[in-house]
Amino acid sequence: MHLADYMAAKGLDDHEMGAKIGRSRVAVSRYRRGVKIPSSQTVKRIVEVSDGAVTANELLQIEAAP
Repeated sequence: MHLADYMAAKGLDDHEMGAKIGRSRVAVSRYRRGVKIPSSQTVKRIVEVSDGAVTANELLQIEAAP
């Protein structure tokens, strides 16, 4: 699940998600829109907060090989 989809499903805005992962709403907006790739520590925190619904591969924009 992409971060934007997770946030929409949970009814979270950028500010609320930022509070959960310890980042600013601006940073969350950039991650959600795919403008910026989060640090490995932030990726770990997002995966934890989402209980694995958002994966590291999705956050890092890694696609599985065919």
